[in-house]
Amino acid sequence: MKKIVIIGGGIGGLCTAIALQQHGFEVKVYEKVKKLGEVGAGLILWSNAVKVLRTLGVADAVINAGSILKRSQIRSSGGATLVNARMDEMQAKFGEPVVAIHRADLHEILIHALKSETLKLDMPCVKFEQDENKVSVYFENGESDSADVLIGADGIHSVIRRQMFPEIQLRYSGHTAWRGVVETENEAALGLTSESWGVGARFGIVRVDESRIYWFATYNQPMGEKATSEQRKSKLLSLFNKWHNPIRHLLTATPADLILQNDICDIPPFTSWTQGRVTLLGDAAHPTTPNMGQGACMAIESAYVLARSLKEEAGYGSALRRYEDERHKRTAWITNTSWMIGRGSQVSNPLLASIRNFLVRVMPSAAMQINLQRAAGFDATAKRLIK
Repeated sequence: MKKIVIIGGGIGGLCTAIALQQHGFEVKVYEKVKKLGEVGAGLILWSNAVKVLRTLGVADAVINAGSILKRSQIRSSGGATLVNARMDEMQAKFGEPVVAIHRADLHEILIHALKSETLKLDMPCVKFEQDENKVSVYFENGESDSADVLIGADGIHSVIRRQMFPEIQLRYSGHTAWRGVVETENEAALGLTSESWGVGARFGIVRVDESRIYWFATYNQPMGEKATSEQRKSKLLSLFNKWHNPIRHLLTATPADLILQNDICDIPPFTSWTQGRVTLLGDAAHPTTPNMGQGACMAIESAYVLARSLKEEAGYGSALRRYEDERHKRTAWITNTSWMIGRGSQVSNPLLASIRNFLVRVMPSAAMQINLQRAAGFDATAKRLIK
């Protein structure tokens, strides 16, 4: 194996390319967008992901560009504290901090770590073909390329997955999400990472650098809502009008045209991600709802494991089998656990929401730490949990 083609220039695709180039592979990454800009909003990189980024040589740049999260709360819609968490203890326990960062800043760091001419933009992929000697990919503009292995890292709506497994359908969570990034001097917003739970709705606040806040909001509703930017902002101000400070301040301060909306979906874990010389990675393979903050982290872990498998195995068949063997159980657990957390945190019955908040408030901290340890305390570079 000498050449690898990756479809998708998101976090998973870029991290895979960096890792493969470290191992001496020739790599080409094709991305459908014409221009990279202020894409997306914010995200959280837990210790498990930062540990992998350390091996890729970009961890310090990521930490410097983002914000180390030191504490976090789950709150009620009225502002009462349900759970206090010391996130700065992660660094001492797991060896790396928890970092919030704007997705565009992370993209820039990862692209800078690639060899020049690796990434090619404005290249929507339409299909692939393979035989016993190679795999070929074809693009909308008529161009094509060939390689020893093709990696579909093209997101939850993956063109590669659709060709491989046309029967696989997205699973709607029952709620939509809005996201935004806003610059603020509000100390209440800048000083604390929090997620507030209401009745069929949530609101999260995460500091991503010295002056910017990434916020997200969720609400139970049918999928497929069509709304203008002003309609989105008006709806959010109405839904969260009586929630605690500084939620209304953040919504008011965010320009309407910078508010993103996405229906929250995943795919139930499926048997195989591979056909011949072609495999899937990240949201193309194991998309998860964002309730554990592990979506990007799983892509980063999978990137490292796939690159290591391709380096250490004699052929692509054994390499892709090893990759799946290492990643299936863990990513399935993240997907299923995140789905269950979402069901509980989005309950739409007021009585059940009150009971939920009470149970979360009185639950022993040790019980709350079990899932966190299993998620953030994993070291993909050593294939083990950090005790």
